[in-house]
Amino acid sequence: MKKLLVLALMAVTLVSTSITAEAKVYNYDITEENFDAVDYANRYADVKAAFGDDKAKLYNHYKFFGVEEGRIVKINKDVLTSQLNAESDIVAYKIFALDILKTIITDDMTDAQKVKAVEAWMKANITQGTTADNACYHIVAPMTSQPTAPEGFAETFEFFMDAAGVEAITTSDLKANKVNVDGVWYDVNIPAGILY
Repeated sequence: MKKLLVLALMAVTLVSTSITAEAKVYNYDITEENFDAVDYANRYADVKAAFGDDKAKLYNHYKFFGVEEGRIVKINKDVLTSQLNAESDIVAYKIFALDILKTIITDDMTDAQKVKAVEAWMKANITQGTTADNACYHIVAPMTSQPTAPEGFAETFEFFMDAAGVEAITTSDLKANKVNVDGVWYDVNIPAGILY
């Protein structure tokens, strides 16, 4: 019986560590000036324990370790416009997406409610399909009412979660996501629905 329990725990460990093998589509080049150190420290107790409220140290952790670890900073317009290598047209679509998100969620919602509200909006407002250019594979297509490929759904969902302050990653095939709700990671495939 004990051996079975140990094996079961090992299997759970293997499943949970596979999350780190997945990817963030967006790697924000956030400047220290627009880095929300308070949100970052409050989101990650281990980082706060190590660096307290020191903005420079928290920023350096995010820049050199946090990004690679899949840690997030809540994305807002200041963060988007401060990206050192921002492409102006892509930033404009992301800013538009932030404006849409304000109509979908509210600050008093739980993470689970935010996820479900984003799912409902995406299923009601984004059509599946492809375009002659690459827009369908990115956030551009849904923000311009064009057909969207699975990669575009995944990228858009991850962006919405980053802006909502909910941890989410994109799977290695770039066609689906995983989202962290109350410490549990759930599979996400927007055209098929949130799988939790």
